[in-house]
Amino acid sequence: METLESFGLVGLFLVCFVASSLYPLGSEAFVLGFVAFGYSEVVVWCVATLGNTLGSLTTYGIGYLGETRILQRYFKNANAKIHRYKNGIQKYGFLFAFLSFLPIVGDGFALALGVYRYSLFKMALWVAFGKGLRYLALLGAFSWWQTL
Repeated sequence: METLESFGLVGLFLVCFVASSLYPLGSEAFVLGFVAFGYSEVVVWCVATLGNTLGSLTTYGIGYLGETRILQRYFKNANAKIHRYKNGIQKYGFLFAFLSFLPIVGDGFALALGVYRYSLFKMALWVAFGKGLRYLALLGAFSWWQTL
């Protein structure tokens, strides 16, 4: 964590970006670590939400641009799972985008939204809202816990 802290907020941004891509990494511990190091909760929230949102949009872009060719070559398991989401995405795409903060399935949601060409504007809006709300709840719970 000390090495990451030496990168400052750029390091937090990168961790949150990578955590929201198809690479399994939890950003919550880093977010709390930066607050514990004395960084402003508002700044940490903004950086984490932006990095995590852009990571999901990158995953969306892989699905959008790569379609099944890239998915079949590099993400064989994800390709099979995505086809289960087709009907749900057509009806409830906003909900899948909002829930993209969920561990394990969230990255698959973002990828599926790209494959099925869900609106980029709606995707960005709902993903940012969901991820921002998650970090807000995390930081709120951490602040409350510190007052006990």
